[in-house]
Amino acid sequence: MNETKSKLKITAIVPVFNEEKTIKNVLTTLNRSKIIYEIIVVNDASTDKSLREIKSVKSKKLKIISLKKNLGKSDAIKIAAKNLKTDFLFFCDGDLINLRDEHINQIIEPLKNGKIAMSMGLRDYGLVGNFFYKNGFFPLIAGERALHYSIFRNVMKNPLMKGYGLEVVLNDYCKRNKIPIYKNIMKCLKQTLKTKKWKNGAYLLAKEMFQVFLTILLLKIKIKNY
Repeated sequence: MNETKSKLKITAIVPVFNEEKTIKNVLTTLNRSKIIYEIIVVNDASTDKSLREIKSVKSKKLKIISLKKNLGKSDAIKIAAKNLKTDFLFFCDGDLINLRDEHINQIIEPLKNGKIAMSMGLRDYGLVGNFFYKNGFFPLIAGERALHYSIFRNVMKNPLMKGYGLEVVLNDYCKRNKIPIYKNIMKCLKQTLKTKKWKNGAYLLAKEMFQVFLTILLLKIKIKNY
């Protein structure tokens, strides 16, 4: 897929909190991509040098939103996604290692034919791990995904889309509305673990997983909020 084959507008949204070591490479790869129309990076009140690294990427594609208060991933993305003139959103975490053009293409390519409304990339967890993730045995909470903007507009007002609930709510919406989700394994793509990034990483990881499973539970016992 390239610019001559598609006139679709694809907006990349990257939420960032204290990712000074990885964010520049992530944004450089996104900027190099011929299929990304614009990049909106949300600095979620980082306390390290993330904002400096973000500003070091010179690009006409790049728009920076800098928050004074840390709001969390879901709210950061919702702020970036308001009132856009775009066809598809591409979500990407700021702590990725080895993000390549081929990974971006892998996620976006399935959207071309119009039959798939959401596509996600799964990091390579090995033969056994890949099987369990692709077949839905583990929660599909990967941050790398692309979806039609209209889907996000329908879902973003759901009160459960907060904290780490964004991916869970999107998955639930697609399941309820019988919208197929394309899942693709992305070779060599890695993510910096919270336990390696921050001193309180273990606590933050436990908090994330608690919120994920709580959101899954609430979606099962509540009437849908779409």
